[in-house]
Amino acid sequence: MDTDKKRLQRTRDGRMIAGVCSGAGRYLGVDPNILRLGLAVFTVFGGAGVLLYAIAWLLIPEEGESASLAEDLIKKGQESPVVQDAVQKAKDTLTKKTRPGS
Repeated sequence: MDTDKKRLQRTRDGRMIAGVCSGAGRYLGVDPNILRLGLAVFTVFGGAGVLLYAIAWLLIPEEGESASLAEDLIKKGQESPVVQDAVQKAKDTLTKKTRPGS
């Protein structure tokens, strides 16, 4: 029985920018250049390729890491007193504006 689960990860080898296409290619079993070409087409016809790549860069963890960049940023934000104060101030402002008579 295979205990090594197949995971979608950004790879360190074969990367051009952040390893999104090489990691996705390895995971899907296709040539990463096909995925790069698809993203280039999406970029030329509407710009969606850049957005898709950026989202994947944030959400897909790098090879050898347990969490993605987005997960790390959220965790750091939750632990930061500055961010917690800003969130509390925003909540206070919203509750003041939504109260009747304000």
